[in-house]
Amino acid sequence: MAKVGIVLGSNELSKVLFAGMWSVISTSMGDEVVIFVTMDVVKAFVKENPEMKISDETSKKASNEDVMGFYRKAKKSGRLKVYACSYVSKLFGIEKGQYSDVVDDIVGITSFQMEVGGGQIISVW
Repeated sequence: MAKVGIVLGSNELSKVLFAGMWSVISTSMGDEVVIFVTMDVVKAFVKENPEMKISDETSKKASNEDVMGFYRKAKKSGRLKVYACSYVSKLFGIEKGQYSDVVDDIVGITSFQMEVGGGQIISVW
């Protein structure tokens, strides 16, 4: 079983969707996945009025997709953790209770790095 870390920094719908799809595939193959949401993408993971950009062709075609459904499906495996960046959460004034049910906690980049350890890290910007 491998460990995969995903740094998700863009709130473009296609990129948020890609990270969710990657999570479903990896967790179904037995891998552990840890996602660190940072920068503007934290706004896509809030309960009320989530914000995702729809500017590229894929985002336009996928605009009716249940993007968070991919994350929920991967979480059912028990092998997905989603962390929101503590620094950016503070910048936007977002507290733990304001995040959707897919976010496990608010942590710093060091905590994310330590949890992933020697695993593969993928950046999605």
